[in-house]
Amino acid sequence: MYIPKSFQETDQTTLLQFVRDHSFALLITTGDDGIPVATHLPIELQPTTDGNFQLVGHLAKANAQWTLLGRDIPALAVFSGPHSYISSSWYDHVNVPTWNYLSVQITGRTTLLSDDETLELLRQQVDKYEARSKCPVSIESMTERYVRQQMRGLVAFSMAIETIEGAAKLSQNRDDKNYQAIIAELNQQDDTNAQAVASEMAHRRPTINP
Repeated sequence: MYIPKSFQETDQTTLLQFVRDHSFALLITTGDDGIPVATHLPIELQPTTDGNFQLVGHLAKANAQWTLLGRDIPALAVFSGPHSYISSSWYDHVNVPTWNYLSVQITGRTTLLSDDETLELLRQQVDKYEARSKCPVSIESMTERYVRQQMRGLVAFSMAIETIEGAAKLSQNRDDKNYQAIIAELNQQDDTNAQAVASEMAHRRPTINP
């Protein structure tokens, strides 16, 4: 993706943690006809036996996109974080409005998972997302026969990480005065996205004169 140098996020630890924290992603694949196909779905970051990482997820079998998996054509996974409109009225000079955001894109080739691998993925995902439930369910609370019957309706995959790019467009090109003004304005918005952007900006450039 296009990322101006000042907005590039290159720290691998930060990029991988972002993927963990924003796992509801957009998976994009391309067929022989050249037409891209996309699906929104949770995609997990998983360590591999060689000390690297891969992505894993699953699609409904009724979703024809799964037939594009397991090919020698790279797929693209897009992970999006908080974002917000930035009004140029917040600056102390004339300028144009813009948009601040956080995003990570990963490309790689996909492989279809076996039934046992799929079952383990479902176990991990259910445990992860049920962790905050008042009455959490688990794969173990269901019979394996029932779970495997449900598995007939989905296709799971892994995706090797070939490239990973991150964008943190957070007004880094502004001086301290305007940077802090943007944070203040975002915090006044009745919008969790705007406030999350403000929090990230404040973390990256703490107030010099609080």
